Amino acid sequence: MSFAISRTRAPLGTSERSFSEPCSENDALVLAADPGLALLRRPDVRTGPVAYGRENGCLMLLVPAGSAEELPGLLEWLEWGDIELGLTARASYDPYDPREAAVWLRPPESGREADRVDLVRLVSAAATECHRARLRSTARKSRAQPLAFS
Repeated sequence: MSFAISRTRAPLGTSERSFSEPCSENDALVLAADPGLALLRRPDVRTGPVAYGRENGCLMLLVPAGSAEELPGLLEWLEWGDIELGLTARASYDPYDPREAAVWLRPPESGREADRVDLVRLVSAAATECHRARLRSTARKSRAQPLAFS
């Protein structure tokens, strides 16, 4: 899946912060672009600010501080613990760090702060989209393999 990022937006390291909280107090959920974009299309999921990392091609969904520590236990509680999803978390993620080279897909604004995210619903929806992306990938690979009959 491909998508275009507007070139009119400046990298995060060069823009002014548009909200009062420093971003270093937030963690980030990190997931691949395909499941991340599918998650953003879901109308039932409210996210906080979302950044796209050009270097790694992943989406970073800003979540409240301390969420990175809770992710493994939360995935286990949601019964996703034994499945490899490609959903990780980064503690103290700062999208304004020039080394990150990320752009906003959903910039921080009033009503879309990271601390207003329902972490359980967001992680559940993100895990579902990661699993769906993995199933689609597996199905594509299996279609490409010829069937063997004896």
